Amino acid sequence: MHSRFASLSPWCVLALAAVTLGARSSGGDTKRVAPGTWGANGIAMEVTASGARIEYDCAHGTITGPLVLDADGRFAVKGRHFPEHGGPIRDGEDSDGQPVLYTGQVTGDTMTLAVTPEASNTAISSHTLARGKTGRLHKCL
Repeated sequence: MHSRFASLSPWCVLALAAVTLGARSSGGDTKRVAPGTWGANGIAMEVTASGARIEYDCAHGTITGPLVLDADGRFAVKGRHFPEHGGPIRDGEDSDGQPVLYTGQVTGDTMTLAVTPEASNTAISSHTLARGKTGRLHKCL
């Protein structure tokens, strides 16, 4: 059998292989926020492959989809935000939370995170979290 690459120089074959392998790996790789604990004062976030659970001093939140990063390490994902308060939960009190957009950027082991209601342009909160750091919370009493 005669290879169609036999007439190419070794450098051409090497370059062709590099381009082919590069295209294969970049097309199938999706960067995501690293799973595990991310935290700071007033916030604790547990990231999984399928989303995240967030605890704040006087609220909690959920993200039910993967935190996929773009080429600049940014993400934007819908979720829910549940304000909390001290004392008992009253009958008829809203437990559905509110729809929000979680946006942020990951650079190394640091994440910036903003929480914005879907019906607003004003963030409820913004934080800078560190990977592997346990959040320090002071829950509402």
